[in-house]
Amino acid sequence: MTRQHTITAILTAIGTILLLTACASPTDPDTPRKRITEPSRYFLRSVDFNGSEYDAGYDVVQLEDGDFIITGRTYMRHTGSKDILLMRTDSEGNQRWVKTYGGVFEDEGYSVAPTQDGGFIITGYTESYSDEGFYDIYLIKTDAQGNQQWSKSFGGEGYDYGQQVIECANGDFVVVGYSQYSLGGNWFASVHRTEPSGNLIWSKEFMNRSERNFGTSIRELDDGGFVVTGSIDVATEGRSALWMFKLPANGADVEWEHVINGGSGSSGKLIVLRPGGGYAVAGESDYSGEIISSGTARSSRILFVVTDAAGDKISETILQDNASVTGMKVTPDGGYILSGYTDPFNADGSDMLLLRLDQEGRLLWKKIIGGLRMDRALSVDNTLDGGFIITGKSESYGHGNEDLILLKTDASGNFEE
Repeated sequence: MTRQHTITAILTAIGTILLLTACASPTDPDTPRKRITEPSRYFLRSVDFNGSEYDAGYDVVQLEDGDFIITGRTYMRHTGSKDILLMRTDSEGNQRWVKTYGGVFEDEGYSVAPTQDGGFIITGYTESYSDEGFYDIYLIKTDAQGNQQWSKSFGGEGYDYGQQVIECANGDFVVVGYSQYSLGGNWFASVHRTEPSGNLIWSKEFMNRSERNFGTSIRELDDGGFVVTGSIDVATEGRSALWMFKLPANGADVEWEHVINGGSGSSGKLIVLRPGGGYAVAGESDYSGEIISSGTARSSRILFVVTDAAGDKISETILQDNASVTGMKVTPDGGYILSGYTDPFNADGSDMLLLRLDQEGRLLWKKIIGGLRMDRALSVDNTLDGGFIITGKSESYGHGNEDLILLKTDASGNFEE
């Protein structure tokens, strides 16, 4: 064999090895792969931050330039605790930058929103910077590069969690969550409005509404008020119920409220404005009627409720048995995309769940995605190309521990592994 032939054979062998490596599945080389037209646009990838054991993405938003912003948590080895994570990627999931915020105790980010000045606002909870209690609702404002500009905490003597933050039309921020007045005391929903600088304007707390109630999602309305969903104990029935209420812009008395049982114990997790008016609420209904608290109800089912503009129920549908819902957005055609996970009480066997609904809330398609271990979709957003972006946590697609996962699909929920 001539030298030229030898070189050609070596290059051919190397090319074959590289091709086989590129086509290998991240979990099982024998797993069939789903081929789509543009694989660079649709992907499933895990993110491991320096060997961290407990990483998760809790919220993802696509920005106007096509990038993605994700908040969540990452485990910091030098402190032995969790820090709030903020990561920006390009449209293909490649990291542009990563920032962490926190101290020597537990801190997590649950919700992120882009702000009018090009930066970001995050809410979640902090133990490191709690003023009085164990955990405080935490609010962090950053610039476009994720550099912290200011932070604020709100809370009492117990545990306080910020579940969702939005920027108002005038640049103020509003956070919804729930709090515990004192350690071991009752839980109650809370809403806080701040100036663009983070200074508190007003707080609305629901300590006397029931023994326990929780606020989980909020939207601003055209009149400057807010619509909120969550759950509230129904004292006469010994269980929780999906709860909706409307607040005026100044946080004064509730203008209206509705309690929806969902056929059993139930809770509202996400609320969006319907394009034709009214609201859509995604939540959970419990088979047994057990009270749903800050966690997920035993044997929960995904519940979808449509109401009119006054909060009166129009329809109620069970979308999925034995599952939890974690995210919901209105799609460009007026339908809905929901994220969640199956088998919520088997930590080693949950799979990611995507549900696509039409304008009336009817199921168009469903995708269940996962490996042999725990995989959970925790947030979903529309993408500019008509697909969807999902973040969450996974043990199947990463390094064996909990890794942050980023999943980009086409309009039918397909992706390239």
